[in-house]
Amino acid sequence: MSIRAIITAILKVSAALLITAAALASTQVPTTVALQVSTPTTVFYGDSISGVAQVTASDGSNVTGNVIFFDGSTSFCTLPLTDGATCPEGTDRGFSAGTHVFTAVYSGDTTHAGATSNAVTVTVNQDTTTTSLAGSASPVAAGAQVIYTAVVAGAHGPVVGSVNFFDGTEQMGSAAMNSSGTATLSALMLSPGSHAITAVYPGNANSAGSTSAAVHVEVQGTLAATTTTLSASASSVTAGQSVTFTVKVVAASGAQAAPAGMVTFAEAGATLGSATVSGGMAAWSTSALTPGSHSIAAYYGGDAWTAGSASTPLTVVVNEPEQIPPGMTLGATQVTVAVGSTASIPVTITSGSSQARGVSVSLSCAGLPPGASCSYVTGAAVTNGATATLRISTSAPRSCAAASSDTKTPAGAAILLLFLLPWRRRAMKGLLVLLCAALATGAMTGCGAGNCADLGTPPGTYTVTVSGSTGGAQLSQKLQMVVTQ
Repeated sequence: MSIRAIITAILKVSAALLITAAALASTQVPTTVALQVSTPTTVFYGDSISGVAQVTASDGSNVTGNVIFFDGSTSFCTLPLTDGATCPEGTDRGFSAGTHVFTAVYSGDTTHAGATSNAVTVTVNQDTTTTSLAGSASPVAAGAQVIYTAVVAGAHGPVVGSVNFFDGTEQMGSAAMNSSGTATLSALMLSPGSHAITAVYPGNANSAGSTSAAVHVEVQGTLAATTTTLSASASSVTAGQSVTFTVKVVAASGAQAAPAGMVTFAEAGATLGSATVSGGMAAWSTSALTPGSHSIAAYYGGDAWTAGSASTPLTVVVNEPEQIPPGMTLGATQVTVAVGSTASIPVTITSGSSQARGVSVSLSCAGLPPGASCSYVTGAAVTNGATATLRISTSAPRSCAAASSDTKTPAGAAILLLFLLPWRRRAMKGLLVLLCAALATGAMTGCGAGNCADLGTPPGTYTVTVSGSTGGAQLSQKLQMVVTQ
């Protein structure tokens, strides 16, 4: 076969292939792709953006192949058309701040034509941040090293970049953040005084900048000497009374600030209490000093500018509490009470010590008239120097009216019965004599209210002895009691 014939044959085969490909293309089923974003269309940097692409064949047949997701012209995820297929972890985040146009492209298969979805626009806003700062020590000596640690956090996503550290308005240095947003700077503090240190995150296109609160570091130079003076509100007190100790701390000339910090009060090395120094002054009060002589000193601990110092010891004498003789005082020397009534008399008790509490008290009465009694309400009387209430009661006459009516009925019945019975005259005469004698005896023993023997407390004037016991001491006092009808 000649070369020309071979070329002619090849051309015929190529033409046939082209015709076959065109025929196949003309038989592919058209498809459509619908893209839906399920998250808000306005988010912050670091937020997740999620969506679903739905591929549909025009004849309803099953489609195969892949779907490619694009952010503008940049693809960021390719998925097969299978149930449950999702993009890799992290591909839904990290979209930079700005406007993003998302599309989904179906690649097609042997029987289905490819297609591109509708476009969905999502706006990503710049994230907000916060910056915190901590220093390793304060106060420090001049020339000491202090480590400053800043932590920057995004409200929605991670932050990247560096943090700048400032002493006032002067930049001390800069440090890059690690993956957790932490940056560390080590600095020598050379200048004595108070330093306000801040950390500033400048931000970037995706994350806004932020500044920390100031961390105050005191750098000490040569400490100013101080003098501590101690005074007391009294040099002699009674046990249980309060005494106030006042301290004055004065710094030598040239100190940068008035003394501050703490002052401690001690006796023979044992701490009794402490107080805060403000404006060079401090005060402490106590009522717990025991009887005896106490030598107390004040110790100022110093602060960032001033050195510590101790006062000269101060002597305070604590005396034993005053002894009060045990006693009992009636609120009245005479009391008038009617028959059948009650009189109340206040009674003041003292135990023998001005500091005593919880005194045990008992009261009793002697020389009371018949039918009278006494009692007392303890109440506050168990507290030293308090008052109890003594009550003296009399009894009223007892009524016998009921008893009189009961004794008359049997006698009347006996007389009636006597005349009704059929007795002989001589026998009846003897019975009448016996009956009259019985009636006379009954009249003398209880007939009538005027013959009742219980007359209650007899009226008159009586001398009553009121006795009391307190703290082991026995006390008594006379009381004149007048009983009236």
